[in-house]
Amino acid sequence: MTKTNSTDTSPANTESTAPTDAPTPHATITPPFWLLKEGTAPKLGARAEGAIRFHVLADSERQHLFVAITGNPNGGYFSRERVPFEKIEACLDVIPSGKPCPSKAFKETFVGRSSNNAGFLVAVLRNEGLLAAAPDAESQHVRHGDTATWKKAMFAETGTLIAPTVVNGGEKQVESEPVPDYTEHKKTLTIPRKKSP
Repeated sequence: MTKTNSTDTSPANTESTAPTDAPTPHATITPPFWLLKEGTAPKLGARAEGAIRFHVLADSERQHLFVAITGNPNGGYFSRERVPFEKIEACLDVIPSGKPCPSKAFKETFVGRSSNNAGFLVAVLRNEGLLAAAPDAESQHVRHGDTATWKKAMFAETGTLIAPTVVNGGEKQVESEPVPDYTEHKKTLTIPRKKSP
């Protein structure tokens, strides 16, 4: 066993011999996606103002759809993740025809736990004609429209191919991806300090 001298102050070689563009063992490669639609949907809460931004995406083979909330200009937390439309459809399928359901029926579609996720997703689904306001329950929703027709229309969109990205230790190597796989979006509030007398 060799002992190292703890008082050694010689410089260590910290330069990597790997090419700078090569993914490290800790790199995450995000696959390519098709951006099929960018839209805005009005918020649904009684006191809500403004709209949220969203994307409809497809995988590179255009076999699976995803919905992602991408912005909330008026503030409020939400999860910026691609929600597989299969999960959304599973929630829609358990809603009996004509029966109202609350927004929280869609909370399990997200990995993130923001309390706004389900409500923002419902705003998107209502904007896309897949849900409608329940006639007798102000804050609830009923199934509306046809998911098969909606999916067919989305897949028919030309779209824009978003190149894959490699994330090495938190640094993106390609800045072309509009939505990360999963992160919580948080708005930082600053409170001014009181002036000393």
